[in-house]
Amino acid sequence: MSFLSEKLLLGNEHRLLGLMMVSLIAAVSFSENINISRSLFITHFGFFLMWQPVFKQEVDFSLGKLTGLLSLIAIFLIWLNEWLTPFWMLLLLSLLTGRIFSRGMGRVAYGIAIIVLFLQLILITTPELFKLHGFSAPAQAAIEMFLILILTPVFFIKSNEHRLQTHVDFIRGFLIVILTLFLCMGSVLVTFTVNIPYIQSLASTIIIAAMFLLVTALLWSPRGGFSGLAQLWEQYLLNIGGPFEQWISQLSSLEANTSQDPDYFLNTSIKYLHERHWICGVYSKTGKTENLAGKRSRHMVTVNNDKVVLTLYAFSPLGPALLLHSKLLLSVLMFYYKAKIQERQLTKQAHLHAIYETGSKLTHDVKNILQSAKTLTQAVLNENNRSPETYEILKKQLPLLADRLQITLDKLSAPSMESSEMISLRSWWQQVLSKYAGRDIDFSESIHADPLIPLDVFNTVTENLLENARSKKLVQTDISITVVLQADNHGVNLRVFDSGSAVSEETRLQLFNEVIYSENGFGIGLYQSSQLAWRAGYKLQLESNNAGNVCFCLSSQ
Repeated sequence: MSFLSEKLLLGNEHRLLGLMMVSLIAAVSFSENINISRSLFITHFGFFLMWQPVFKQEVDFSLGKLTGLLSLIAIFLIWLNEWLTPFWMLLLLSLLTGRIFSRGMGRVAYGIAIIVLFLQLILITTPELFKLHGFSAPAQAAIEMFLILILTPVFFIKSNEHRLQTHVDFIRGFLIVILTLFLCMGSVLVTFTVNIPYIQSLASTIIIAAMFLLVTALLWSPRGGFSGLAQLWEQYLLNIGGPFEQWISQLSSLEANTSQDPDYFLNTSIKYLHERHWICGVYSKTGKTENLAGKRSRHMVTVNNDKVVLTLYAFSPLGPALLLHSKLLLSVLMFYYKAKIQERQLTKQAHLHAIYETGSKLTHDVKNILQSAKTLTQAVLNENNRSPETYEILKKQLPLLADRLQITLDKLSAPSMESSEMISLRSWWQQVLSKYAGRDIDFSESIHADPLIPLDVFNTVTENLLENARSKKLVQTDISITVVLQADNHGVNLRVFDSGSAVSEETRLQLFNEVIYSENGFGIGLYQSSQLAWRAGYKLQLESNNAGNVCFCLSSQ
């Protein structure tokens, strides 16, 4: 149709529709004269080809399509009879009804065409087809003229010249054709059975159809405890071939069992899926296994990704609805399978993370013990410090080191049995003063209460803070380190000050939240100390971060 522009066809869509309908009515009215009727049908098909809603008007017909279309028209014209005409009218009715969703005045134009074609079918064509007494010849001619007059407004309704795409609702058209056939065949059947005029039979059939549609409309929506036909219909569409909810429930129950292997979960789910009566087999292939439940067939649908391939085999061909349903079933199964794999991976990662945290914490404890042992060793090897005070310090510290080493070994051998020993605050403070005596660290206390504190938490935090401060002092030799302990009825606060440089902004944002890889402190020790304090109900924070006044504080929450 390259000789006609797209703009011309779209701009005269309703005029072409009107001319097509007028030529059809005229061809049917001259059915007694076969030559005139065929000529009018040729005109009708010409207008139909320019109006047709199936192909886009801007697309040219290929030689093959044009040949096939002209062949069908030629066969229709050659075999033109009283049975082919209503068949074509019903087909045209389905196309017109499928375009009724048009907006504005376009909807009015197609509505008028549908009414005219419907009246032509039930008032004139059907009684003539079955040789029933309908209307007299003058009345029939008047009805046909009336139908043509009804089409007159169609020629004056403006068409949309910018229609982007052509779409026909074939389902709606099919339902309207079924309803029309019911009215026509019902009227004919009543006429032959009861032996009453066709018009009276038609009126009776229309009343029966109207009552049926009224009852259906009342039952369609939920009311009076009844779920409604609409819900039953939607449930049927969802449960094509079996109870969808039951299979999903079984799948969810399997997925909830976190101890199941992903491949076992997949095979068990496929077993449940294979129980659907329209499925003859389900094939699955993963990186580890390959399994076929049932048998293969020619009718199949496949869903795959980089981890798994699922293929469903059916006994019969899969229509559009069943194909969509099958892809839904396989997609849900694949989603749960991938979630199962991710769950297993996350479990392994959590296990490895727990091992890493436990090992790194105990490694840090051993490092602190080794540092204390080195200090005591230096005191023993220094001949100038071999005084009674030095031996007294060794006498107190060596048992403490032995106890701490034993505790660390116990944690390493049975981490699940880890627990923190409780000790009075004053007793712990005396141990700290004795342990760090002579290490150029200033201590200050304001103790007005003596609560029980977790020994492991306070020892770990204090050792890490002081170890970091002393490592900092190796680079900045002129800084001072101060430890201040405050305790009253409101809580306990342990602060460690140093007069060195402030912590960098980048490091400050990472402190206590993640492991910081550093060679001079503020590394894994502070992260582990923060986690240990939090689990015991304490909070470790950087209270002050100014040059000359850097303060870490451990306080009860």
